[in-house]
Amino acid sequence: MKPLRSLINGWAEAELSVTSRLQYGDGLFETVAVQDGRLLLWPEHGRRLAVGGERLGLDPIDPTALKMEAEGLAAGVGLAILKVVLVRGAVGRGYRPEAAPTDRVLTLWPWPSGPRFKERAPVFWCETRLARQPLLAGMKHLNRLEQVLAQREFADPYWEGLMRDTQDWVIEGTMTNLFVVERGALTTPILDQAGVAGVMRERVIVRARELGIDVHFDRLTKDRVMEADEVFLCNSVIGARPVLDLGKGPRRPGPITATIEAALRGSRDAVVL
Repeated sequence: MKPLRSLINGWAEAELSVTSRLQYGDGLFETVAVQDGRLLLWPEHGRRLAVGGERLGLDPIDPTALKMEAEGLAAGVGLAILKVVLVRGAVGRGYRPEAAPTDRVLTLWPWPSGPRFKERAPVFWCETRLARQPLLAGMKHLNRLEQVLAQREFADPYWEGLMRDTQDWVIEGTMTNLFVVERGALTTPILDQAGVAGVMRERVIVRARELGIDVHFDRLTKDRVMEADEVFLCNSVIGARPVLDLGKGPRRPGPITATIEAALRGSRDAVVL
């Protein structure tokens, strides 16, 4: 699959230097759903980039210019995925960073399809563990080798894999955040040691509370996830999606998950297919 369009530092024909700090994973990225030219949840994506950039000490970018570049790529597009990458500017070689403007890489990709996006596709339990590192927890930084190794463990018909940390707590999917439903309330893992605090996770929490659904943050074991009344995964591309097969026989779609799905669609927080 090739990108539909791309921009590097605002230029369509530009290239990153071979000394780019992409080689160290020294940056951040966002995956933005595009529908009818709209950048869904753009304010949330922008805020997370700003917060993550401050945590990593990246040279600040102009958020207005970034939005204009993103809107330019998305203009006239019915359905697509925009990937926004910020990379610390490169000066010389070596791990020690030096002051340099942050590089911006924007690529527009076709909307995904296939077995992974069938609702009843099963979810896999990965053996690859997430390292615990509070300095990076919550950020969507560019070092995704743990997710790469985890996704090598499974293939179709599995569409996603759940990951635990090195203390065996369930953290997230390889590309999604996790929620379980227990006695009518939502619980999502605490992400203070590992994991990505996704923008759709944030929006699910907001919508659930607006609907009067309690939301809790806790350490989750595999057994607790398996025994939950409902399980669903979310990200900015799929919205909220029920897990109907987690290796213990098929599950029925649950009412809380359906309520959350409907609330996201109704508020235009998620793509409507």
